[in-house]
Amino acid sequence: MKAKLTVLAVALIVIAATATVFAATAGATMVTGRYAVTADKPVEGHPDLCGANLVWQVRNGDDWNIAYAPSPTSAATVICSDPADQILPRVSVDANGHVLVVWEDHRNGNADIYGYDVTTHQTLVICDQAAQQEAPRISGDWVVWQDDRNGDWDIYGATITTSNTPDTPDTVSAATPICTEAHDQTAPDVSGDTVVWVDTRYGDYDIMGYNRVADQTYAICLNDAVQDEPAVSGDTVVWRDFRDQTTSGTDIFGCDLVTGREFAVCTALGNQGSPAIDQDLVVWADGRSAGAGLDVRAFDLTLQQNVTICLAKKSQYQPTVSVDSGRSADPYRVVWCDQRTGATELWGADLTPWTMHLAIDGGTAWTRSATAHLRLFAQGKTGMITQMTLANVYQGAPSGVAESYATVKSPWYLLPKGDGHKWVGAVFTDLYGYSSPMIEREITVDTHGPQCYVPKAVTVTRGTTASIGVRVNDNLSPTVDTVVRVLNAHGNVVKTIVAPTLSRNALHHFTFVCNLTAGTYKVRVVATDLAGNKQSLVGSNTLTVQ
Repeated sequence: MKAKLTVLAVALIVIAATATVFAATAGATMVTGRYAVTADKPVEGHPDLCGANLVWQVRNGDDWNIAYAPSPTSAATVICSDPADQILPRVSVDANGHVLVVWEDHRNGNADIYGYDVTTHQTLVICDQAAQQEAPRISGDWVVWQDDRNGDWDIYGATITTSNTPDTPDTVSAATPICTEAHDQTAPDVSGDTVVWVDTRYGDYDIMGYNRVADQTYAICLNDAVQDEPAVSGDTVVWRDFRDQTTSGTDIFGCDLVTGREFAVCTALGNQGSPAIDQDLVVWADGRSAGAGLDVRAFDLTLQQNVTICLAKKSQYQPTVSVDSGRSADPYRVVWCDQRTGATELWGADLTPWTMHLAIDGGTAWTRSATAHLRLFAQGKTGMITQMTLANVYQGAPSGVAESYATVKSPWYLLPKGDGHKWVGAVFTDLYGYSSPMIEREITVDTHGPQCYVPKAVTVTRGTTASIGVRVNDNLSPTVDTVVRVLNAHGNVVKTIVAPTLSRNALHHFTFVCNLTAGTYKVRVVATDLAGNKQSLVGSNTLTVQ
């Protein structure tokens, strides 16, 4: 049995006002859209997100270089194309609002740590010691990496100082040891004042951590199996875990650093690995679909809810996630490497933690009235809904006035005047001021009834087939419910033909074997359009039976 540091020390070391909440809450985290990020530039790898900012390594001839985009849907810029390989980029935003990118750089013949200030366009040498410096991570202004200057792998860090004063260059502090214990410490990650890594001091791979405020190292998981690939966000650490490898494959586990409580994130059959976390959303590469390659799946820690990110053909892997709950739409983003086309590309998905419903007139697609009756519902993750903004929209944002949240708005008089397609949009705001994405519904207003015609009088010999031509015109409705009636001289209906899906503005023929007695009959056509309007002009003509 290996000696172990106490995991309970975690709760005493981590400085935090409140514990991470894992209780189930109503609502849902939903994928709102998936899209290709770099379909035109194959051979991509190791993406990383911070807010909207995206970095990744891109193949340029024989070398890997570093690319940056201000969002997954924006044009990309290669921010480092020096000779040799630049790999494993990471991105963060510091307290001055500067977008900082760091990576592992091989221009000097060994692995060094370089960086780039996207805001001021400065390249930064973070650590270029003669030994190997690899696998950098950054949170705000703090960069950490694994370093073998002491003969085995240790964890080092440095601070980048930026300035919003023109012409003042960024500076980088001297490298500072974080953990130099006489065994290997590798694969660091950092969030705020917390650094985590893989540690071999107890004879296998465990997860250890360091708190910069307390200046203390502590154990996170010392299970006898292998734990590796740690990732940290705030007070939550997740990692790949081998404890059930022989029964279910590798799994994703986690730990709340405030309470010291360990928990399983995903123990599904097949291998799960490469976890990433931001706030309460964990993503990973998932191999449960046997023979179908890897997929990207997620788990919402607040809602205790599984989220399927991508199950496309071939493999999806190396996911990264960013949560920006202050954005009004798509506050969760995930980007991953994707091989569905045969090349390695980047794909992305936007998610929302909101549950919303909007129905106009009970959900009907057509209405005869410009006065709408709305039913609404919204639920987020951060608090009760207090306000809503309703407006007429057409693929844009609502421009109405915020009002108190209600589940019924009846009547609502703001549909634009005139017939045609109308859109109603709603944005909801919770107690903490977070706004939902816009939910949008379409309805067609049609206040005019169809016009019916029987263009020609019909003469038929009794016992033969009669053919009555009918045309129904309508300004909007593509189909109309149509009834043809044949009336005798006393006004009684002696024959009815129903055509429930008659196309508008076209001549249709209704045929039947005419066994009516000789005489003259009246043919009348009535119709109802999709909005429920009855005909404004009743079509009529005569049928003469000989």
